[in-house]
Amino acid sequence: MKGYYFKKILSSIFVLFIIISLNFFLPRMIFQDPAQPYYAGVPEDAYALREQIREEYGFNDPLIVQYFDYLGRVFTLDFGESHYYKESVWTVMFSRIPWSMVLTISSTVISITLGIIYGAIAGKRREHTADKALLWLSGVTTAIPSFWLALVSVMLFAFTIKLFPYRGAMTAGYTLTFNMPLFLIAFALCVILAIALRTITKKSLFVFAGIPVSLLAGIIVAVPPADIFDVAYHAALPVMISVFSGTISYALLVRNSMIAVTNEDYILTARAKGLPSSVVLYKHTFRNALLPLITNVGMSMAGLLGGSVLMEKIFSWPGMGQLLLDACNNGDYLLSQAILLLFAVITVVCNFITDLVYHKFDPRVKEV
Repeated sequence: MKGYYFKKILSSIFVLFIIISLNFFLPRMIFQDPAQPYYAGVPEDAYALREQIREEYGFNDPLIVQYFDYLGRVFTLDFGESHYYKESVWTVMFSRIPWSMVLTISSTVISITLGIIYGAIAGKRREHTADKALLWLSGVTTAIPSFWLALVSVMLFAFTIKLFPYRGAMTAGYTLTFNMPLFLIAFALCVILAIALRTITKKSLFVFAGIPVSLLAGIIVAVPPADIFDVAYHAALPVMISVFSGTISYALLVRNSMIAVTNEDYILTARAKGLPSSVVLYKHTFRNALLPLITNVGMSMAGLLGGSVLMEKIFSWPGMGQLLLDACNNGDYLLSQAILLLFAVITVVCNFITDLVYHKFDPRVKEV
């Protein structure tokens, strides 16, 4: 077991090192002069001022010197200052991360919950109405891109019917009130409660469900109800679009897994022992059918902070996806570099956690 964890940690560190290196070299291969965005407002004939800018940001140093300087800043978590926003890169990113999490956490939790329920029903009643409807809907979601569905929904529900707002995360003029001390207290209490329930009941479900529940409880306590309702009103349409495609995807995965598990030897053995059909269905079939879902959910968790670039762009949602587009359009070199690195690190960490969880729940995974 320890050898398996050690190998996974080493491989994750190696992948992170490759990603960090690519995050440094690729932009310099794409852009002829990385210092060009920093010349905004500086005349082309102001050579001395431009040279001063290059010296200040280290663009005149040899590439290998810039690379090791970049590695040093990464390990010290110093990503510099955004030249467009005139603030620390960390400050700019953390002002957008909560908005991305509003969309991604809500849509992911709803999609997984509805997908598991619908997929279990379709897998249990194969060839019936629910199963046929799922297969038809999966074909629809495959043929219709989510961004196209989002554009049509905006035209229909925001401009024609005017049921939902078409842009932004809050009503114009509103400022979100967030009480950080209350959030931390509520979050810590819920986490402690989840750990206590895990210790008493010996069930890992309380640990896995504890983090999202703790986040939700902290937000409810820290944000006034009027602000929560206003944000929920603006988030309703993009969340519904994401939930529609996500639910069908998860449901199809659970449905196919249940059908595949049904013909396994241990299911036939359980039936031959005369176990009740409900026990065979929920304790054996459904539980083992959820194993492939772990990988899919793990990849979904990797996008919690990144959000959806297209969805945020269509709905003008002030999240990390929108921030990345703005950073690229504005030539904000350090900001875009830090955002991409953050996305990559989160993806690697989530993959690592997914491997460990899958290894724990599926003893057939060998320690190789």
